Amino acid sequence: MLSLLVSILALGAIIAFHEFGHFIVARLFGVGVIEYAVGMGPRIWSRIFGNTRYSLRAVPFGGFCMMLSEDIAEPEDTDGVRDPSSPGIIVTEDEIIYEGRHFSKEEQFAAKPAWQRFLVVLAGPVFNFLLAFVLALIITACTGFDRPVIREVDPGMPAAEAGIEAGDTITALAVGGKNARRQKAETGRDIMLFMNVHQDAMERGSTFTLYYLDESEGGAEKAAELKPVYDENLGRNRLGFSYNSSYEKADTIGEILYYGWYDVRFNLRTSVESIRMLVTGRASTTDLMGPVRMVATMDETVDSAASYGVFAALMTLLNLMVLISSSLGFMNLLPIPALDGGRLLFILLEMLTRGRIPKEFEARINQIGTLLLLALMAFILFNDIFMLYFGR
Repeated sequence: MLSLLVSILALGAIIAFHEFGHFIVARLFGVGVIEYAVGMGPRIWSRIFGNTRYSLRAVPFGGFCMMLSEDIAEPEDTDGVRDPSSPGIIVTEDEIIYEGRHFSKEEQFAAKPAWQRFLVVLAGPVFNFLLAFVLALIITACTGFDRPVIREVDPGMPAAEAGIEAGDTITALAVGGKNARRQKAETGRDIMLFMNVHQDAMERGSTFTLYYLDESEGGAEKAAELKPVYDENLGRNRLGFSYNSSYEKADTIGEILYYGWYDVRFNLRTSVESIRMLVTGRASTTDLMGPVRMVATMDETVDSAASYGVFAALMTLLNLMVLISSSLGFMNLLPIPALDGGRLLFILLEMLTRGRIPKEFEARINQIGTLLLLALMAFILFNDIFMLYFGR
């Protein structure tokens, strides 16, 4: 039960930090922020500071940053009369009064230059990457990283016949011959991701090229072309080697900084590959994971790790937060209406054409995007519940 609560709070904190990015940059540029809320649902605490209401809401999941917008500033009534569809709002010739708080019309989000609006919208995903980086630094400082070293080589298998030995370090991998596109390997996780993404190539028996440092020859880089062979005992094609998955401590501040940033990049690459596999049909809709299954997975994973101690549970939780925060930042940058990426696309078009996109057109596109996004969220919610109860 405790791990479930911690998982909900962790996921909520990631979303709230995303909204905090919008908030802090909006205030930097003088955009009026009506409310910054942590959590959703009814307020359980709120205070007004500097014309902004800060609130804590009952459901510890997510949050929002409500900025002064054109929708508030342009009701279809006469100046100084309350808009009946928006209780508490009064618009005069010079200002907007919201629940007794006075804002100048220059504080509207839409009144700011395009480049400022672009940065306000961009700040949400950027803060997700920033949070992921800070957490990754903590993880790297505490646990280190996994060097891409060959751990074991099976006799008689392709890797052994190519002369690869335990202790050699893999530097890159490719599907195809030596002219094929190389994928750099900086950790054991890179090898794992590469093998998972190219599982279909393994099943087809395609040629793999491994670039490695031969320790028996002073660390000289070599390339070995390996053709998978069928393992009767395991019932699948194999190359015949295993790689390191254990972590060793980082020796310097430079390594901590580098591999902390590497963690963020790795999770971004994982997100890109996941979408690519979904689009190409190599992953199914049952692999989609929404907030319900995220929390359930975090709860289960952290609870399992807790059997190894508080430190293991904490590191597991932080690792999951790095993954989710990186993925949330990436997904929000996709040019989809109703997401930050869609808003950024409109602002970018405005900056390039030096002409404002018609408000009605943008609103209609965002409405359609919102409906599609709500439909997708409903599907993902149903999929989460179905998989939790019937998919195992």
